[in-house]
Amino acid sequence: MEMGRDMFFERVEDELGFESPDWLLWAYSLAKYFHRPQTRDNGQRYFEHCREVSLILLDLGPTTSEELAVALLHDIYEDQFVPAGMIEKLFGWEIDDALRVLSKEKMTYRKRGLIEKRKVDLENYFRQIISDTLLIRRVKLADRLHNLRSIDVQPKERKLKKVRETRKYILPIAATTDARFYRLIDDECNRIENDQAA
Repeated sequence: MEMGRDMFFERVEDELGFESPDWLLWAYSLAKYFHRPQTRDNGQRYFEHCREVSLILLDLGPTTSEELAVALLHDIYEDQFVPAGMIEKLFGWEIDDALRVLSKEKMTYRKRGLIEKRKVDLENYFRQIISDTLLIRRVKLADRLHNLRSIDVQPKERKLKKVRETRKYILPIAATTDARFYRLIDDECNRIENDQAA
């Protein structure tokens, strides 16, 4: 069952112990707007993934409003064409920087709103994340955990490739960040491998 906005923010306020700042609602609304045309491979609207990543961070707290905003927006640079300077103006340079680190595509802004994107090298991408802030590592771990939990519609080889990538790059990040993430992600890898072997 999908969780509505009011229920989500009730959960945020219960966990954080104070009324969330306005810009967290902006992050929620902006993620919903920018991902509006997208669906996941299982047919679910893409925004549900962003919200689920945030809920994982709430479950495996403590978390912060900043971390939840980054979780909601974590795919915005990778999947959408965001005007130059918009995220920094709305949320500050720390959140903008975190979103850029989490994106597997780097943008170059040209004249008249044109944006060029190029994929980054995976080794360098994960090397940066493992050495970056706790917020960035936790968002990446929650993102991968949800991706593994919702991978069942993928073809077998794609599932196993994702598990290999997770064991090589993600579990070392989890090992230096939070044993709970490590256990949950490792359990999902084992589940997927066992399902494919059956």
